[in-house]
Amino acid sequence: MQEEQKQRIIKALEERGAKLPCPRCGNQRFSLLNGYFNQTIQTELKGISIGGPSVPSIVLACTKCGYLSQHALGTLGLLSKDGDQK
Repeated sequence: MQEEQKQRIIKALEERGAKLPCPRCGNQRFSLLNGYFNQTIQTELKGISIGGPSVPSIVLACTKCGYLSQHALGTLGLLSKDGDQK
């Protein structure tokens, strides 16, 4: 992930008020993981479908306890209509 992309993500989180401490340990510091998660949306409970709809997201990790916080790129306004990051 390029530094410019990281800064846009951090700015989008701050603009939406995502500044609260870790819900597990109360720590104030998080680290942005250097990559993306792509959560697939499953329509059935049995088995796993490959492909189809998904939720591209970024993940922050608490620097004290490791709690992971996922944030959807689309909700942050960071996805183009074709699903690429802006």
